[in-house]
Order: sequence, then C-alpha cells, then structure tokens
Amino acid sequence: MDNHNPQTTTVDKVRPPPDPKEQDATATEVEHLENKPVKVDKHGFPLAPEPSDNKDDPLNWSPLVKLAVVLQVSWLAFLGPMSAAVANPAFVVIGRAFDITVVEASYSLTVFICFAGIGPLLLVPLGNRYGRRPIYLASTLIAAVTNIAAGYCTTWSGLLATRAFNGIFGGTPSAIGAATICDLYFMHERGFYMGIFTLFLTNGPHVAPLMGGFIAQYLGWAWCYRIPGFIQLGSFVIVLFGLPETLYSRNTSSTTHKQNSFKDLITFRATLPLHKLQLKDFWRTIYMLKYLAISIPGLYYMTAFGYGSVIFATTGSQLFHEFYGFTVSQTGLMLSIPLLIGCIIGEANGGWLIDWMVVRHAKKHNGEKSPEARLDALWFGLLVPIGLIIEGVCLTHHETVHWVGSAFGMGIANLGLQVATTVTYAYTTDCYKPQSAEISSLLHAFRSIFSMTISFYAIPLGEKIEFQYAWLIFAFVSIIFFVPFMALKWWGPKLRAKSWQYPPTFNKDL
Repeated sequence: MDNHNPQTTTVDKVRPPPDPKEQDATATEVEHLENKPVKVDKHGFPLAPEPSDNKDDPLNWSPLVKLAVVLQVSWLAFLGPMSAAVANPAFVVIGRAFDITVVEASYSLTVFICFAGIGPLLLVPLGNRYGRRPIYLASTLIAAVTNIAAGYCTTWSGLLATRAFNGIFGGTPSAIGAATICDLYFMHERGFYMGIFTLFLTNGPHVAPLMGGFIAQYLGWAWCYRIPGFIQLGSFVIVLFGLPETLYSRNTSSTTHKQNSFKDLITFRATLPLHKLQLKDFWRTIYMLKYLAISIPGLYYMTAFGYGSVIFATTGSQLFHEFYGFTVSQTGLMLSIPLLIGCIIGEANGGWLIDWMVVRHAKKHNGEKSPEARLDALWFGLLVPIGLIIEGVCLTHHETVHWVGSAFGMGIANLGLQVATTVTYAYTTDCYKPQSAEISSLLHAFRSIFSMTISFYAIPLGEKIEFQYAWLIFAFVSIIFFVPFMALKWWGPKLRAKSWQYPPTFNKDL
C-alpha cells in the first residue's frame, strides 16, 4: 500500500512510557517512544489522531488510495436509499397494481426505512471485529438480491418482506460509512471528506425519483426495484476487487507487525484488532446514548432529515398529482431536481468550511482542535424549517401559487439539511472517534426510526388542519431540537469534561 507521510518535528517534552498493563513494550520500544517525534499538519499543529509509523495505518495511505475508498463507500451509502426511493413516484401505480391506497403503497418505503435503522445495529459489532470490508460486501450482495426479488413479487406481503430484508442490508453502508472516513482522515481534514460521504448519503433518495418516474411510466413499477438491484450487483463486483480493509488497531507495534499488501487488504488476510466478539458488543451502540454530545445531535438530526427530506418523498407522489396534476415522470423530476440542487449548494458551503473553522479555532487556542468549532456552521440548519414552511404555504394555496414555489421551498430545506448533516456527523465522530462506527449507526437509526412514522401522519394532518399549519408545526419541532444542539457550541466542552461523560473504554485502539 502506498503511504503518504505527514510532516514531523521533534519536541522537547518527553512522553511517558506505555502502561505495561495495556501494552507489552520492550525496553527498546519504550526508549523509541520517549524520543518519538510529534507529527504535525501543514499548519504546524499536532495531528489528531496521531498516526503510527506503520504503512498499513490507513492514515498513512496515499491521498489517491484514500479518495478511492471514500468514493466507493460513499457510492454504497448512496445505493441503499436510492434503491428504496426509485419507487417513490410510482406509489400511485403500485397502489393500483395491488389494489391498495397511495398511502398504503408508501408503506413499502416505511418498512425499508424502519429496518434500515434497526438492522445495522446488529452488524456494527461484526464490522469492528471482522473488518469493515466483509460487511460492505455481504450487505451489498444481499441488498442486490432482495431488490431484484422485489421486482418479481406478485403479492403485497411478499413485496413488504423483500423491503424489510433490503432495509437491513441496504442501509448498512449508510450506517458504518462515517467510521470508514474516520479510519482514513485526520480531524482537520475530516469535514471535507465526511461532506462527500454525506452528500452521497443524503442524495440517494433525491436522485432516485429522477429516473424512477420515467421507469415507472414506461417500464412499469417492477423495474423500479429490478434496475437498482442490478446496479448494486455491479457495484458488488467493483468493491470486491477495489475496496481494501480500513479497520486498523493502533495497539499494533510497527516493529513486530507484518506489513500487509494490497492483496491482503482485499482478500480478508489483513491484520485486524484482536477483539473477541461478545454479547455486550451488540449493546454498545445503545450505550452511546448516554453521551449528550451524541444524543442531542442525534435528536436534532432525525427531525432535520425527516422534515427536510423524507416528508417530501412520502407525500409528494400524492400531493403533486392531486394539486398540480403531475404525471408520474413529472413527479419524479419534482422530487429530485430541487432537492439535489439544494444539497449540492449546501455541501459547497459545508465540509471545507467546517474544516476551516477547526483550523481557525486551533490558531486562536494554541493548537487545540475543538469539535465545537464546527458548530458555527449549524446555523445553516435553520433553512430546513424555513423551506418547509414555504412548501406548506404553497401547497395550501396551490390554486394561486405556481408549483415553482413548492420546489423552491424544498430546495431551501435541503440546502440547510446538507450542511446540518455534515456538521452532525463530523462533530459527533470528532467527540468520540474510536466509537465512530457505533455513532454512525446510531445517527442512522435516529433518522430512520423517526422518518418511518412520517407517512402515517403527514398527509392526514395536512388534510385536517391545512398543509400550511401542519408543515408549520413540523418546522417548530425542528427548531425545538435545533436549540440544544446549538447550545453545545458553548456548553459542549464542559459537559464532556463531566465524569459521567468521560469517553467509553471500548474500541480505544481504533
């Protein structure tokens, strides 16, 4: 594996020898560690986390290899939500095919979202023990098979069953992708690459209707599942030969560790952490809820994503057909282009910006890189309720307000959502980097479980009290959860310093 060595400099401060209970270091190794130079970034600040001297350490890989991994993982994270959302414009057609209502047809998406949130919680411990690569491969292959199977279902119950299994495995790359980003990058550059990952993650459901509307209209609803399945099958072949293992234990001594070749990293022969899989490992994701720097952002993120993206997907098929007379393909365009444009503009002001904020803070505070420095960008998140209100008003007054108004509101909401998503993932994983896999899957569970409920109440409430007032209520809910997250900008460091908020002891070597 090519390596990319960061700058180094020697400091006068002598490091203490490793704890003999945690690391069996020889006298020679201890002497080496005491005089080991501190590695710094281009600004002269110590790297966080500090990389090892081993070429197998993903932090030392070449920029091109890292980028290739990011793009593959981001693509897999994109495919899960995309494959679920291709059928969104076809809910009317699916309803006719199975003799059910449009709202009931949307439950196929609801089932996917539900299992996409819960299923990965069981797979994360396996990824921490056996590696990220096997989980990516298995989940992609099973997701492909279940998608193709959905396209051949002749009963509604059969279709829902395939959506459940597809949710478990199709949602897994979305749940653990952020952990892979943390495997590869230092804190001061993580925001940019986390932004690439979240851009793919958020826009899976937005790109899908762009083709889903035409597929449903000209090929039939079944191909809305078959085509994504074939795409996932092709992607499986690519990552089978191109995605290396990124899980790396920092307890590995560079003097005793056998260097892995790229072939080792793609043939399941990489050196992995020597953890034994235990039953308690499956509860550690839930355990992370005790940390306010995780639970508070998670609660905000679930409302921002639910009311900034999912609500449009679950209501658009019916409302745009009813209010604007859109065809299936036109509905697909409406559910795609405004949201996609909003997210692209948002990320253009996202990842690089929050990295710059971290460096700016470090320059003012003697090199201290604080996760809270990223939260200045969270103000963009207020665009989510603003855009939601705009769309609600336009829907209520659809007879006098052009559909462009609704499209504008959706785009504004997604601009804010994209920045908020990048900030949320970067901030939470900065706070507890060794537990990034658990954090990523927990955020995914938050948004999935909350989002799956929207289809049950959004349209009924809008029809009862008018959509402008229903959407206004949802906007206020989003703001309510925004406030405590923003408050972490000032209170976060003090809260994390409390004894009951000390970092977990598991995965400390990651």
